[in-house]
Amino acid sequence: MNLYVTRLADMRAEIDQAELKAVDREDLERAYAAARKEWRVHRKKKYRAGIKARDESHDELVDRAKKAGLRELLQLKADLEEGRLTPQEAEGKMRDFVAEHGRLSDLHRSLTEDGDRLADLFAMPLDEFRSRQQRT
Repeated sequence: MNLYVTRLADMRAEIDQAELKAVDREDLERAYAAARKEWRVHRKKKYRAGIKARDESHDELVDRAKKAGLRELLQLKADLEEGRLTPQEAEGKMRDFVAEHGRLSDLHRSLTEDGDRLADLFAMPLDEFRSRQQRT
């Protein structure tokens, strides 16, 4: 029996193929179950941390787009109407505003893709998850 396997699937195969006493098999089964549980917990923690970071970024994005963006537009309109800005300055600020809105939209799309990546991470087999974690 190879005691130096590193993949969970290989560990399972070694346990299944080895001719062991019942007590030894139980010990190996417990060790295997503990290793699987450790990696499941690790994967779940990574997933939850990713979800939390994504949600915080999304909340900041929504706040910026809805509240701060509206305030900026209202201020720009008031400044233009009251003569604090020339039409050319207002046009420049509007271009900046539209560019910022585009950047926020791109960020929102990337957050959506992040959610898909996190779902893939959670659905990933433990061996694949473990090997990716060991590479990073």
